[in-house]
Amino acid sequence: MGKLHGDDDLAVTFYCKDPNSNFQNDCATFYRTNRGSWVVQGDSMAPEVAPKLTALADHETYLEIPDALANRFARMYVRERYGVDLPEGP
Repeated sequence: MGKLHGDDDLAVTFYCKDPNSNFQNDCATFYRTNRGSWVVQGDSMAPEVAPKLTALADHETYLEIPDALANRFARMYVRERYGVDLPEGP
């Protein structure tokens, strides 16, 4: 478990990473936090991408997403990709 610089209350635990990567290279990675959220690590994109995103603040680089958003994303992805409706969950 590691702590992010500048936020002593936030602890992150490695969860999973891109299965097509190797451990010597940086890659897309998910971390679970101690406050019911996720931190997502990924490659920086060109500045031209920012205007295409909704409500991207000037201070955002990596991101922390709430558990509810991760749950919604997973359910929508499974429905779209596999045609399966997952239950809401807790």
